[in-house]
Amino acid sequence: MAVLAGGLLATAFPPLDWWPLCLVGVIPFILLAGRLSPRRALIAGWLGGLALFTGLMYWILVVMTQYGGLNWVMAGLALFLFAFYLGSYLGIFCCLVSFGSRGGVNPLLMAPLAWAGLEWVRSWAFTGVPWLPLAMGLDGSLPLMQSAELWSTTGLSLLIVLVNALIAEAVRAPYGAAPLWRRVAALALGLCLVVGGWWWGAGRLDQVRAAAKAAPTMAVSVVQGDVSLPMLWQKALRPVVMERHIKATQREAQRVPQRPWLVIWPESAAPFYFMSDARASLPVLKLAKQLDAYIMLGSLGAVEVGGKYKVTNRAWMVGPDGQASGFYDKVHLVPFGEYVPWSQLLFFVRAVAQIGVDFAVGQPGKTLQAGSIAVGPLICYESIFPELARAMRLSGARLLVNQTNDAWFGRTSAPYQHMTHLRFRAVENRLACARAANTGVSGFVLPSGKVVKATGLFTPAVAGAELPLMNEDTFYLRHGEIAGPGALGVTALFIFWVLWRERKREV
Repeated sequence: MAVLAGGLLATAFPPLDWWPLCLVGVIPFILLAGRLSPRRALIAGWLGGLALFTGLMYWILVVMTQYGGLNWVMAGLALFLFAFYLGSYLGIFCCLVSFGSRGGVNPLLMAPLAWAGLEWVRSWAFTGVPWLPLAMGLDGSLPLMQSAELWSTTGLSLLIVLVNALIAEAVRAPYGAAPLWRRVAALALGLCLVVGGWWWGAGRLDQVRAAAKAAPTMAVSVVQGDVSLPMLWQKALRPVVMERHIKATQREAQRVPQRPWLVIWPESAAPFYFMSDARASLPVLKLAKQLDAYIMLGSLGAVEVGGKYKVTNRAWMVGPDGQASGFYDKVHLVPFGEYVPWSQLLFFVRAVAQIGVDFAVGQPGKTLQAGSIAVGPLICYESIFPELARAMRLSGARLLVNQTNDAWFGRTSAPYQHMTHLRFRAVENRLACARAANTGVSGFVLPSGKVVKATGLFTPAVAGAELPLMNEDTFYLRHGEIAGPGALGVTALFIFWVLWRERKREV
């Protein structure tokens, strides 16, 4: 039952987006936890989590085999270990619900709090893997996404699990012999939460759209070069890669009359040390001056750390004056891709995965200027971390930009899942977002969370839009992550309370 439930819950997320399933997909785990001992609930939940995350992250096989140099056996082991770790959170969730139920804590309290607390822990433990929190299952329902501006995805996940727990309370009568009025009340309250959330979100959508319409705008274009990974890092083909982006930008310039104009190239669009290699950099500087445009591009960078130079993953801003006005270095590096965590312990990983020297880390919240407009860069999977986008907004960013190279994922669901995170960053901060991906999905996200002009995968493309530059505060922006640590703290209090009662009973 747990394995089936985990596999079914995976279909609520992109690209299928069967979002109603996330409103009921946790019910089997709550019911199982209520019937099983904590130890057996832990095993059942872990099996369900293994099925869930294997279904969501099967694309790790593509990354590891096609681009990581591993064989299928090693890649399968990597996927299993990754799903094993992520699935353990669902196992611990079921264990806590079971433990609380036997100690007198109703799942209506324990389930939402434990889920939100564990989801928050997953966002930072072991460098953090907040890929597809439960709230992302609402990707297909724009009105229900809107309350993320209050409590981020963690609080929204808490509400989703509360709805699941209320329905579970209504259907578990054969096992708990709950009175009819209680079951009806639980079902009615769950329905009210969904309908009320939809009603509030629809009203908030109208307000945000009106504010966006009244806000000043900026012409923004994203270039999708569709450069293959083998081609990207061949020095002899560097001029071809640059020419592909330059010509696409020149064609787009004929369509865009408004200035200032911001053109965004993907991560690694300039596969060299931009501004250090003067000959390769000069065409970009000339292009920006010729087109009277700001060009934001991804390249390699270098910084001095402890007397030695280290590589960085860098985003540059080039102005209409033909000069580079600033750069941003990636803050949250990809484990086992851009650095090896706990390298002394995992010394063998660097050789097996063919990882060179660790990249250097940049400064959180550092924005780039496109004239008077502050732009908040999010390189690659930095878009999945809410605190990084919030730091940009607190630094004055009026536009978020996600530059990425998702070619590693192939034609899997990962590029669509990656794009979904940016939608929630837009809602949390009420900012428009532009996304330039080397092989897609590129496009724009409005402050409402709506995606417009999305491109396809593995095809050269250019998209342009007039993006609103909103400057609205949100509760999440002012106060940050509250739901996660708060839920974890209350969950810990419930655990201590149950332990205290058990010890008092023994005495």
